[in-house]
Amino acid sequence: MAEIHTPYASLKKLLSLLNGFVAMSGIILVGLGIGGKCGGTSLTSVLGLSSAYLLHVGNLCLVMGCVTVLLSCAGWYGVTKESRGMLLFCILSMVIVLIVEVTAAIVVLLFFPIVRDVVLEHTFVTLRKNYRGYNEPDDYSTQWNLVMEKVR
Repeated sequence: MAEIHTPYASLKKLLSLLNGFVAMSGIILVGLGIGGKCGGTSLTSVLGLSSAYLLHVGNLCLVMGCVTVLLSCAGWYGVTKESRGMLLFCILSMVIVLIVEVTAAIVVLLFFPIVRDVVLEHTFVTLRKNYRGYNEPDDYSTQWNLVMEKVR
């Protein structure tokens, strides 16, 4: 028997597709968080504590990715079981997450010039103090040279 094409059935399919996209974005955030956690340690060992904020960004991406995946699963469950309460919970939670993300982005953009100047100054001071030259055998110079070779 053929499926009836009603606006409600189309809305269910649209919501399922939307929850799929939300789950994919959550998985991407989890991947970015894992990459930030694993790749940030070598950069922190080279630049010192001035780049330690990368580890906190990795943790934030992991947490936000996991929350996003869980909320998309709750939304998908609400769509398949036609549970209004679950859909309401999912949508309100997503709105709260969106408000938190927009607020964090606004704060970062407002304070970006100040933070950039402080971080760059600390990085330059650390480099001037610890970097000895291109062919020096110490760990700091070797690691910095490896990072610069990868960037180039």
